[in-house]
Amino acid sequence: MQNSGSGLHLRDETIYLTGYLMIMHASHRAEMKRAVLTILVLTAILLFTTILPVFPFEKGLADYLPLHIVLEITAISMAAMIFTIGWNAIRLRDFPHVYWLSAVFLGVAVLDTFHMLSFSGMPDLITESDPQKAINFWLAARLLAALGLLVSAMFPDLQRPPLSRNTLLALVGVLVTLSSVWFLGYPQSVPETYIDGEGLTTLKIGLEYILIALYLLTALLLLRSMRRPRSFHAAGLFAAAVIMAMSEFLFTLYGDVADLYNFLGHVYKIVAYLFLYRALFVETVQQPYFQLLESETRLRHQQEELDYFFEANLNMFCIGDLDGRFLRVNSAWERVLGCSRRELEGRNVLEFSHPDDQQLLQDTISQIAIAKRPVSFQSRLLDVQGGIHMMEWRATANYGAVYVSATDITERRQQEAQIRRLSQVVDQNPSPIIVTDLDGRIEYVNAAFSRLSGYDKAEVLGRNPSLLKSGLTPPQTYRSLWETLLGGRAWQGELVNRNKNGDLYTESALIYPLRDEQGEVVNYIAHKEDITARRAAEKRIEELSHYDQLTGLPNRDLLKSRFAQVRERTGNRRMPLTLIWLDLDHFKAINDTLGHNMGDLVLREIALRLRTLISAQDTLGRHSGDGFIMLLPGMDQDRAATLAEELLTLIQQPLQLSEEAQELSVTASLGLALGPSDGDSFELLMACAEAAMYRAKQEGRNNFRFYAPEMQAHSLRKLALSSSLSHALARGELWLAYQPQYDLTAQRMTGAEVLLRWRSPQWGDVSPAEFIPLAESNGQIVAIGEWVIQQAARQLKQWRQQGMENMNLAINLSALQFIQPDLVASADAIVRAEGLTPEDFELELTEAVALNNPDDARKTMEALRGAGFSLSIDDFGTGYSSMSYLKRFAVDKLKIDQSFVRELENNKVDQGIAIAIIQLAHSLKMKVIAEGVEEHQQLGFLASHGCDAIQGYYFSRPLPAADFEHFWTSNTLSL
Repeated sequence: MQNSGSGLHLRDETIYLTGYLMIMHASHRAEMKRAVLTILVLTAILLFTTILPVFPFEKGLADYLPLHIVLEITAISMAAMIFTIGWNAIRLRDFPHVYWLSAVFLGVAVLDTFHMLSFSGMPDLITESDPQKAINFWLAARLLAALGLLVSAMFPDLQRPPLSRNTLLALVGVLVTLSSVWFLGYPQSVPETYIDGEGLTTLKIGLEYILIALYLLTALLLLRSMRRPRSFHAAGLFAAAVIMAMSEFLFTLYGDVADLYNFLGHVYKIVAYLFLYRALFVETVQQPYFQLLESETRLRHQQEELDYFFEANLNMFCIGDLDGRFLRVNSAWERVLGCSRRELEGRNVLEFSHPDDQQLLQDTISQIAIAKRPVSFQSRLLDVQGGIHMMEWRATANYGAVYVSATDITERRQQEAQIRRLSQVVDQNPSPIIVTDLDGRIEYVNAAFSRLSGYDKAEVLGRNPSLLKSGLTPPQTYRSLWETLLGGRAWQGELVNRNKNGDLYTESALIYPLRDEQGEVVNYIAHKEDITARRAAEKRIEELSHYDQLTGLPNRDLLKSRFAQVRERTGNRRMPLTLIWLDLDHFKAINDTLGHNMGDLVLREIALRLRTLISAQDTLGRHSGDGFIMLLPGMDQDRAATLAEELLTLIQQPLQLSEEAQELSVTASLGLALGPSDGDSFELLMACAEAAMYRAKQEGRNNFRFYAPEMQAHSLRKLALSSSLSHALARGELWLAYQPQYDLTAQRMTGAEVLLRWRSPQWGDVSPAEFIPLAESNGQIVAIGEWVIQQAARQLKQWRQQGMENMNLAINLSALQFIQPDLVASADAIVRAEGLTPEDFELELTEAVALNNPDDARKTMEALRGAGFSLSIDDFGTGYSSMSYLKRFAVDKLKIDQSFVRELENNKVDQGIAIAIIQLAHSLKMKVIAEGVEEHQQLGFLASHGCDAIQGYYFSRPLPAADFEHFWTSNTLSL
């Protein structure tokens, strides 16, 4: 029992120290790990020693006098080394803790010496040597060491000690002297600490525990100081304090000065001194040395970097003396002056100066020598061939040398001259002209620009034309402009700008790149025209127009006006009238994949086709987006049905939108409303036609439907359900059911499919077939899907805690949820937050989701598999099952749709499909589960053909969580 308890204590201490390593500052961790390891080893030895029985060989172990002398001499030497290294390091740098400890341990060394000389068996030192006197010097040395360490720990941020080193040393000497005088001169006044034949006195043990307390307090203070960045070797002092505490503990255990505890106590003291010496050595010798090496390495790297920068820079760098002679140049000078660096170094820059600039250069050199800031100027240099180079200089003097950077701006000057000549040619042009550099900085504007913008030339030169921005030009216009210009092509378009007075104006701009003789673009030129008045007139006309600008068809207002005209012509006669609402199917996908420009082309082409089927009395209009309205006076239901069939056929004909584009086929859904039976007003007929159109979309698209009154009721219910569903999650109306899944091979339940349910206070239990499409259409399915995963994970965690092991849950993913960019990370985080792993869950996808965008779907599925989720394809075989994609998908299981299981016992086609799916899955190393199993014959057929698992009413209906828990624990299937 004692041994077991000690092991538990050691383990707890290990956990505590390891945890503390995690919260201390990183600068202490490496040193602290070594200290902790040593402490743990010594603690284990101490615990092992205290539980051992006393063996005969231990008796008299430390009574061997030479052994004790060796131990003490070692300890005294270590203390002296601590003093020596600390005392000498103070001359180089202030180390407050070293300063203090070195003086203290000189006193400790003296007291340990007296302790050694007073040991039983040694020659008499003034008074008779005996254990009592040796213990007195021992306790004095330990108390001095404990106080020295404690003061160091109490003031971890001490910058300078309050006492000078001589004063401190004198104080330590006084304490040592007083202790020695007392122990040697008045031994009878010293309380007894050891009695021959009886062992240690209560006083001695009590003093040892006081020392232990001081050392442990020191260790705690040092631990606290290690939460801050390292300012001294706190880990070494911490180890020394803890080991000294263990040493003192050993000295509370011995009953004879010559037993094993006495011996180990001396050994632990030496180890503590080693840690203390190591700590002072690191602070005073090793760390400063490493800092010196690091500083030298850093300086060498900086010099190498400066040399590389000097030599590799394309600008002309040089170092010269105050007389103008080159001391060092980089290679750029060779390129400009035409002679090598060796030829240049030592020569005077005046030798290369243009004759007309020599005096200027001489005066500037003199000015640089006395200036306290960098000097910038320009002058001309001559190369060895006599060529003239206009140079731009920047120089400064420091420490008797001149540091210079120079740039050859000859070519730039030539370009500026060329631009000035060009400006003289175009300055009289009546249209505004702007010339910019490649970064868009204005280099030239003509007078017409100033008249239009209100800015003088001086106000815009060097600035960006963006100063004219009004914020009303679409950002894509600027993107198109720069994409075109950077592609080396001319751009033409319109910009809405603001002049200096704040007035808006619209201008037509032609911007093109200007190339030099080598074909390189050197400038951009903009020719502009003020079209503000023209655009204002067009806008007024557009505001008065009743026609759609894209297709040229009448808009809603004009359609309404035409309807009123028809009603006015017919008067009280109940003349038939048909209103058709035509809406293109999946038009958003065209915009998203081919772009809005292509979508506009599709709308214009459809408008042209629709025009061919209407007569002069009919009206074809565009309502909005991809919706078209046909107003057909005099057309009854039969003729309207015929026209609708013709419209569907016409629209499906392939579209050839451009020479490069592939053929594109689109379909439409039509809703037909008949007047006056469905309504007498334009708004009512529009509402009826729209309801019929949505019914056509719900029933598969690419067809038409006439309006019926129940459509309006269905639309109203759909709207109301959608509104209630938006609050269902927050109100706690959604819940989960669990349908058990049975493994036919293992003959046991393996998990359940998670099914979403909605119990509305207003609508009662709403079918998932009704509310899930609503959630998908309004985007709520994403939040609901995350809620389903979270609730399922919480339920599975609860079941696991109740002992329901070996269970996985299958969760359906909607199409919208599957394409969310954070699906994998979100699902992984949700299940792990409950203490579960993705391996506990299977995610089900329909074929339509997987094949909607196969490449993206494959990447998402691989990411889900990589995270640990199992994947299955739900309703397999009901859609377009692509074998080529299926073999590439990271799928674990196929689920046979219940439509193939329902008549499995007597339908040969369904039997063949089920067998084919099972064989296909097994050939691809996938498992198969059949859903909707309700009959024993269905189960038998599936089992006989290798189906891996089933779910359905034959085994169990979907169950609430509590019922599922009872079913799992108490119910089994009998085959």
